[in-house]
Amino acid sequence: MRFDIESLRIFVAVVEEGSIAAASGRMHLVASAVSKRVSDLEAEAGTPLLYRHSRGVLATPAGDALYHHAKRLVEHLQQISDELSEYSQGLRGHARIYVNFTAMVLYLPAALNSFLHVNPQVRVDMVEKTSDEVVQAIASGVADLGICAASRDALGDLQVRPYRVDKLVLIVPKAHRFAERTRVAFDETLDDDFVCMPYGTSIPKLCRAAAERAGRRMRVRIEVTSFEGVRNMVGAGLGIGVLPEGSVLPYLESAGIRAIELEEPWAFRPLVIVARNFDTLPMPARILVDHLQKDAAAVVPVVGPRAA
Repeated sequence: MRFDIESLRIFVAVVEEGSIAAASGRMHLVASAVSKRVSDLEAEAGTPLLYRHSRGVLATPAGDALYHHAKRLVEHLQQISDELSEYSQGLRGHARIYVNFTAMVLYLPAALNSFLHVNPQVRVDMVEKTSDEVVQAIASGVADLGICAASRDALGDLQVRPYRVDKLVLIVPKAHRFAERTRVAFDETLDDDFVCMPYGTSIPKLCRAAAERAGRRMRVRIEVTSFEGVRNMVGAGLGIGVLPEGSVLPYLESAGIRAIELEEPWAFRPLVIVARNFDTLPMPARILVDHLQKDAAAVVPVVGPRAA
């Protein structure tokens, strides 16, 4: 079968609008031209693609299958058009990066600011996802680069470069029984209620796995969507939490919390840069990787767990 791209655009509009007339308005074509394009597609496919009734049209099973494929194709073609337009306007490159919440909030704002200062003609599109979603996006080719906290098994065949080591700490209200402690084992905390980031994000997954190894379950009282939310809920006495140290230390007094070291190897969480193949990345993405690694290397490294 040989598909005409414009016909596919029109077919997508017909299915989404639910009528030939509405699609013709959206595509700025006369209704007869839209109808002819759909009829040509049906002839090429050898099967009806639309149910036609007095109130409009509805995709047949074959039409629904074509719609979903055509929709992705049309969006991809628009993406190609947008990128080429950027080059024609003088932009020299484009990098897409998917990152977990920790990297987005703590590390990348300053790093990307310095990168774009040196490379003003490069555009960087950044999307925040869970670490698992970052891995999936890189594996499927949705993004050029990812930054995440994921196990070697979860990363599969993806290539990895080190980025940061993220130190996790326990945070408690000022009046908590642990408030004067400097270090605590995680299993000591499991009688308390927890304030967590959403289920499926990497820090709660680490905490739940540690609780399971201790033969216990975490008592999650509140889920919030930001580090600030965790700090505020803990400061209000609604539970305890686990966060990256960098998201806690500047706010100890204002949030009314205490930070305590966790006596756990998993509290030192490597963040890695991932790609399908670093050598075949577009040049802007390769330059970005080099910049991120140099930026991270300039920071005093986090000291790992002390020997027992």
